[in-house]
Amino acid sequence: MEKINALKTGSDVAFKAVFESSWEKVYRYLVNKTRDADQAKDLTQLVFIKLWTYRLSLSDEIPLDTQIFRKTKQVLIDWLRAEMRKREYIFSNSPEATDSSWDQINHQTDITNHLYWAIDKLPPKRKEIFELRHIQGYSYKEIAEKLGISTKTIDSQLVKANIQLRKILQLSIWAAITGSGFLN
Repeated sequence: MEKINALKTGSDVAFKAVFESSWEKVYRYLVNKTRDADQAKDLTQLVFIKLWTYRLSLSDEIPLDTQIFRKTKQVLIDWLRAEMRKREYIFSNSPEATDSSWDQINHQTDITNHLYWAIDKLPPKRKEIFELRHIQGYSYKEIAEKLGISTKTIDSQLVKANIQLRKILQLSIWAAITGSGFLN
């Protein structure tokens, strides 16, 4: 909490202390995900630039390490999206682009859209817990604090969500195979 308040006031000393205590964890995580040491260094630097730039929006209720990790994941996601856009551009402008490659990309998009469709079928509270955990990356403890429920309830709801999603997806696969449109 003190570190967060010091960062919010613009303390260079606090920022340096946070950087020195956290940069290696951030860097190792990014090296593991990007498989490129130079890119990981650039992304690590970007994480801490964003931390400094948006320091006033840091939460007093969430541990600083958690907020740094979330920023790290967001920087990584942004980088991955940019890389994907570059590849799509190169691919779409290459003479070797084939219909089967586009079919594969469309298939992956369909699967993602289908998964989000299935998540939307969950009851509202279960959906909220599922999204907080699996899409936004909250821990059980953070979800419990945010929603005012026990971690056992969270675990129970996540198990039920997984079972329900499995059933929804199995039914929709069956419907696709048989040509039945009863799920729409």
